[in-house]
Amino acid sequence: MTPECIHGFIPEHCAACRTCPHGTMTSRCGRCAVAASARQSAKVIAADQPTEEYQGHEIFFVPVERSWYYRADDGVRSRESYPSAFRARRAITEALTAGPEKPRQKAKRR
Repeated sequence: MTPECIHGFIPEHCAACRTCPHGTMTSRCGRCAVAASARQSAKVIAADQPTEEYQGHEIFFVPVERSWYYRADDGVRSRESYPSAFRARRAITEALTAGPEKPRQKAKRR
């Protein structure tokens, strides 16, 4: 009979009990955990999303940044990024309704 770990598996097959190349348990090794999280984040790459037109602005997705941006007819990309196309549409609406900014007045001294 082969020895089993506390989880009921052969120690080499148990993710919590096996020994990593650094000499510690895989579940406790900081170097192995960082490498595993880097692999997971590298696997998840956002797919290309179709561009949209909204009130004369183009809304587009940048997969590397996982962000949405908008641009007007002048071709200048927005400074802020947005987590969804909905938020980008909302920002366009707010920018169009806000109008030009008023210059700030200095505070009066008493």
